[in-house]
Amino acid sequence: MKRTVHIILSLLLCLALMGCGATASAAGTEKTTASAAVQTVLEEETPEADTAITLSDAGIKTEGSGVTVSGSTVTVTAEGTYLISGSLTDGQIVVDALDAKVVLVLDGVDVTSKGSAALYVAEADKVTLFLTDGSENTLSSTGEFTDPAGEIDAAVFGKDDITVRGSGALTVSCETGHGIVSKDDLEIKNGTITVTAAKKGLSGNDSVEISGGVITVTSGKDAIHAENSDDASLGNVLISGSSVTLTAGSDGVDASGAVTVTGGSVTVSAADDGVHAEGDFAISDGSLIVKKSYEGLEGKTVTVSGGTVSVTATDDGVNATAGSVSGGFGWGGEFAAQSGVAVTISGGTLSINAGGDGIDSNGDLYVSGGTVYVDGPTNSANGAIDYNGAGVITGGVVVATGASGMAAGFGSDSTQGSIFYNLSSAQSGTVTLKDESGSVLVSFTPTKSYQSVVVSAPGMTSGGTYTLTAGSFSETITLNGTVWSNGGGMMGGMGGMMGGFPGGQGGETPSGTPPTVPGGSGVFPGQGGFGGRR
Repeated sequence: MKRTVHIILSLLLCLALMGCGATASAAGTEKTTASAAVQTVLEEETPEADTAITLSDAGIKTEGSGVTVSGSTVTVTAEGTYLISGSLTDGQIVVDALDAKVVLVLDGVDVTSKGSAALYVAEADKVTLFLTDGSENTLSSTGEFTDPAGEIDAAVFGKDDITVRGSGALTVSCETGHGIVSKDDLEIKNGTITVTAAKKGLSGNDSVEISGGVITVTSGKDAIHAENSDDASLGNVLISGSSVTLTAGSDGVDASGAVTVTGGSVTVSAADDGVHAEGDFAISDGSLIVKKSYEGLEGKTVTVSGGTVSVTATDDGVNATAGSVSGGFGWGGEFAAQSGVAVTISGGTLSINAGGDGIDSNGDLYVSGGTVYVDGPTNSANGAIDYNGAGVITGGVVVATGASGMAAGFGSDSTQGSIFYNLSSAQSGTVTLKDESGSVLVSFTPTKSYQSVVVSAPGMTSGGTYTLTAGSFSETITLNGTVWSNGGGMMGGMGGMMGGFPGGQGGETPSGTPPTVPGGSGVFPGQGGFGGRR
């Protein structure tokens, strides 16, 4: 079958090269397309092996060149493709081939190494683990690591790039160290991968990229970890087109660079952050569910432009921060905004259930699209929305409920109408906003009691009249501007009192200017609240 496919593809290539009367440009396009087709077929097939290796405690057998055997250790020493099968109860597969591209085709491999890595990549350009269709493969490390240099600390440990692909299964376990570690790039293209590790699950110094397959990681520390202390542009995690389930004793995903989700399904249960990026976090497609976390999503910037995101956190649901908060209080009650820090939501659906701040930006908050539901805190030291810089909504749907002490609404630069209402008593039940005709613009049912509501939806404009219902409370409100508020957060509310009374139509006093408006219109937009954890 393989030969037949190759003959057909060869004929396609010949036709492309002949052009059949087409122009040189068209012929070039056909050639490129045919070449891509060849590459796709080759990637879907099991690579043809140059050498076969059969593992056994009774003795390792090899057929072909490029390997050496010493007791229960087999070492690949040259570039090529190696078919490996069999088992070792205490042995090791080593790749020691300088600047070589090595493909290890795993077809029913079961290797346990006591005190070291079951697979150790000492030297190579790139090592690919190909999992044959239907195969079950296991690489395990038991006991404490005994490497004299102190480098090897994972069941699969590589000093160079490691790629996993193929439609088979790979189970990796490590009693005392990490699961799979690459000191360069770690990439998983497909396959069914299960990792259980006492420390980190999947780790790559430069990057971890998961573009397919079914990945399950259970780890004592970070489930996925990328860290490069020498180059700020590296240490990135990219997830797309895969099913990923992470259970972590620390962060679900931790990166010194950026974390990007462009598709697939990711489910996280973490003792610390669900996803933590020192750089940027962004999701544009797919599903991300943080079922358990201390803080849900954290990055210097947090961008949601698509996909479905659900976050449960005991502290902040979403936190944008560049490190420790610094600066003094402004008239709005906020710390100084951090430069380059922002939460930006332009699409998708974001649902947050947070014990701390629902959305906390130590910089700016921008909403231009998408749907955001915040089931926020019940304690007054936190708010459903908290930002230190600009808080602007120009589109999308937002309903945020929580305690009133540190609550915040959107600022006066917003072009879509919004209402920020601090209730006189705690309510439970559905929040609904209707327009003058009685049409429901938005409805959301929080799981907890709340005393503050922020609501904004398309159709809310200056001059419009709307009915806000929150549990047993209901009031009809006319927007005389884009932002209506009856009270800010901790310091915002104090600012309103300084202007007269905290009730009535909420005018916006510029940050840094003492409120002097008499009566009930001296209310700040509510940019109160403290910064994030980091």
